[in-house]
Amino acid sequence: MDNDYVDELVYEWDEVYKKGQLSLWVLLSLYDGKKYAAEIAEFMNRVTNGTFEVQEQSLYRALRRFKGMRMVSVSEEDSPNGGPKRKFYELTQIGKAVLAQFVELHITPLTKHDIAVLLSSIQQEGTKS
Repeated sequence: MDNDYVDELVYEWDEVYKKGQLSLWVLLSLYDGKKYAAEIAEFMNRVTNGTFEVQEQSLYRALRRFKGMRMVSVSEEDSPNGGPKRKFYELTQIGKAVLAQFVELHITPLTKHDIAVLLSSIQQEGTKS
């Protein structure tokens, strides 16, 4: 098997996948609690073991979009080190409802036993190559 070709295909798929996942990771991070932008990025990096990193510009664009959709609220708070005020983002009730419905539609099916067995089999097969 051509491992370089497989790696290339996975890389391309991963790039598309990550673009679609930004919304989920941002909303999950805010479900975890109110955060400023750097904390959101840190959350995503930590919970994905560094496999999902977001560019600052993309993160702010997503946050503005969510604010416009009334899914996220924004407040300013003093910086702990006396610097400029920080913008904190928090999930609204609409945001929580949208996230809950999305999780029910797209994430919950991945937790079913049959899917867990398939995923485990895929992981085991992948370690053999």
